[in-house]
Amino acid sequence: MIFYFLPDGGIFGGVKVAFQLLDALGALGVPGVAVLPDGRAPDWFASRTPVVSEAEARARLGPSDWKMITWPPDHARLKGLPGRMVCHCQGTDVRMDAIFADRDVLLLTCWEQAARVARERFGRTPIEVGITIDERFLFAGERKYDDLVAYMPRRGVDLARACMRAARALDFDAIDGATEAEVARRLKRAGFFLATAVGEQFGLPALEAMAAGCVVLSVPVQGGMEYLHAGDDCIVCEPHDLPRRLLEVAAPSAAAARARMRQRALATAVRYLPSRRRARLASLLDGALGVLAS
Repeated sequence: MIFYFLPDGGIFGGVKVAFQLLDALGALGVPGVAVLPDGRAPDWFASRTPVVSEAEARARLGPSDWKMITWPPDHARLKGLPGRMVCHCQGTDVRMDAIFADRDVLLLTCWEQAARVARERFGRTPIEVGITIDERFLFAGERKYDDLVAYMPRRGVDLARACMRAARALDFDAIDGATEAEVARRLKRAGFFLATAVGEQFGLPALEAMAAGCVVLSVPVQGGMEYLHAGDDCIVCEPHDLPRRLLEVAAPSAAAARARMRQRALATAVRYLPSRRRARLASLLDGALGVLAS
């Protein structure tokens, strides 16, 4: 059994990514539960994965179980408990170094940048399990508002405000504290999405916005450059240049360029649908990932 320990069930991309992996593994016959401090399941997205409290998980853990972690402090905190340890790597900042260096921890990575860090800095060969976006984000011809710019104010709100001051003819939609279904609905309406989180490890909202048919304007990120192909399916620019690039791409004369970019963004996002993830995991379970089912 996999016990995936999470520090919080709040509206954070890492929480959803954790449940998505457990859902996918469960559908392939590998049982797992999410472990949250109070045992309460998140209510902002749908999942089939059971949730238990940490107290219950500690009582149930045995030597043949897996302790799955993603939050760096859980490495030292849980290492002494029964069971084998596996890290579902969702970031590569310095707090992860001890995990990468621990040969007793099985490493799963979500994107190529994290796998590259494991290989080049620590001599590890991780299992690349990938990442997915929910099909509800896929644009299906909903009405688009070419003057509507969506953004998430939790990180980079000052950059969004700079865009508002520069592009006063555009409307801006701050998406915060919303359920996954509500985020999908609002992204499908928006013509543009600003990804303003400088130093972002992956940036799942930008990929979801691409699936929803938005023109994505992003600051440079780390893992997200796997799908952010500047000038092809999105615009990537330095933070100070974001207002100017928004004005350029939102101009009436750029309508054809916007249409091409949205089409290419959607083609990129399709590669991250659950069906692709299931096929990848099924293949891995016949090989290196099979140890999780043992």
